[in-house]
Amino acid sequence: MRLVKLRILPVLAFLIMYIVSFTLRLKEVGKEKEKQITREGKPVILSFWHGRLFYIPYYYRKASSGWRILISASDDGEMITRTISWFGYGKVRGSSFKNARRALIGLKRAVDEGYSVAMIADGSRGPCEKMQMGALMVSKLSGAAAIPFAIAFSNCWKMKSWDRFLFPKPFSKVVVIYGDPVIVPPDCASAVLEEKRVELEENLSRITDEADHFFLS
Repeated sequence: MRLVKLRILPVLAFLIMYIVSFTLRLKEVGKEKEKQITREGKPVILSFWHGRLFYIPYYYRKASSGWRILISASDDGEMITRTISWFGYGKVRGSSFKNARRALIGLKRAVDEGYSVAMIADGSRGPCEKMQMGALMVSKLSGAAAIPFAIAFSNCWKMKSWDRFLFPKPFSKVVVIYGDPVIVPPDCASAVLEEKRVELEENLSRITDEADHFFLS
């Protein structure tokens, strides 16, 4: 069973994600907020909700070699690692629950080496759409900007999972929206760090709501 999970399922997951994503019609909002930073040769920290991650590996596939993705060190994480490797992404292993220090060190090293990093804002266990400290800590340690990133689909299935995962229906539309960058000062106090966490969470929640209503207007 473990052999199936680690060798066969990643290939199937990649094929499903790629084929379905290929059929989607893309709209982009606020892309320049990221480009203004990356044009200067600076990496970014992409922060998004767990339930909205389906389209991301496909969306950034052409630049995948310049990205590192934080993935938990569990068996499920290993399956995800093998799936995203088909898109060309590198990984940093760890989570806020296990190997948190290792994850932070790996992410800082990746940013210092010029890689942008992708991090699930509400972590691998939730609570759903509640910003955790990960992206803020990486910003504090590295000086990189954390950019909130929202995705929504014109037609999708919503899973009954803790993260309310969105699975797009083929040939529907997808919108990606970038929020305002947040940078955490390296020497800030814990109170300031919490203020930045709230700022990033509110920004991501706002553009998520904007994305959800994008195709209703």
